[in-house]
Amino acid sequence: MKIKIKELESISKKALSKYGYNKEESEIILGMLMYAQLRGNNQGIVKLIGRGIPKHKDAKEPTIEKETPSTALFSCNLTMEAIVMNMAVKMVVKKAKKNGIAIVGTHNGTGSSGAIGYWSRQVADKGLIGITMSSYPFPSVPPHGSYEPLFCTNPIAWGVPKKGEPIVLDMASSAIAYYGLVEAKTKGVQVEEGIGYDKEGNETTDPAEIMEGATKPFDKGFKGAGLALMVQVIGGALVGADFLNGSDNDGNVIIAIDPDSLVGTKRFIEETTKMAKAMKKAKKLPGVDEIYVPGERGDKIRSEILKSGEIEVEDNLLEELKTFVNKK
Repeated sequence: MKIKIKELESISKKALSKYGYNKEESEIILGMLMYAQLRGNNQGIVKLIGRGIPKHKDAKEPTIEKETPSTALFSCNLTMEAIVMNMAVKMVVKKAKKNGIAIVGTHNGTGSSGAIGYWSRQVADKGLIGITMSSYPFPSVPPHGSYEPLFCTNPIAWGVPKKGEPIVLDMASSAIAYYGLVEAKTKGVQVEEGIGYDKEGNETTDPAEIMEGATKPFDKGFKGAGLALMVQVIGGALVGADFLNGSDNDGNVIIAIDPDSLVGTKRFIEETTKMAKAMKKAKKLPGVDEIYVPGERGDKIRSEILKSGEIEVEDNLLEELKTFVNKK
């Protein structure tokens, strides 16, 4: 159903407050969720239902475990990941502008880092290249040739500045994000064929069965499975996150590169803008109305929603969210 954007934000803030977050924390988390929601991404308010993103009872202030002029490693200390990622983005931008390149990692967080293009885009908005990777010790994706899940959906996102809106490629290394399965299950619909297996290794379109089984890599082949592994290495092992041990110690890494330290910002942006324009003018295949630069489709959806002031939210999802907010 259609709902006013402000009304959806109000309901979501109430849910976050009920989970235990203060006003400032809620604003940070809601910013992450609404970025996805306004772009038609399944990393939005669906995260507020089901297991949700409650504030951990043992959460403490994040601490910096290690720091150099161009790197830092945060222990979230069970603080909600979005809150620490907000800190990490600010730090990585500052370090990269001073040193040309910077890497900041986080581990031992709770909740979600959301649609990680949100973080890479913030870096790109500062005129830098942003690369974000996230890993979780929650098995979902098998290695090539297997149906045994070893890696999570392990997303990676690039944010690249150009004239106008930045180029943002945000993708899971799996054929569907976990919350895409949650969303499909909530709607009571099947997913497309070829996305995943049940726990016995049989192909299925039932989202609930896939959640108990395994999700195929995004390309359903060895390249996607290899990417899942590499994200686990850089977004997990490198920052102190866990792998297959039943813990909640996930990891995030954000890398920022200042083009000015290499070819120069002016020339770099001229080139990325040229690439984007060439893509838009490329000869179209039959049936193709428009060629999109990564991130452009989401920008267009967001612009249309903001212009109308209303957003479409699946009925069951909205009902569950309202039920949670009103539950005593």
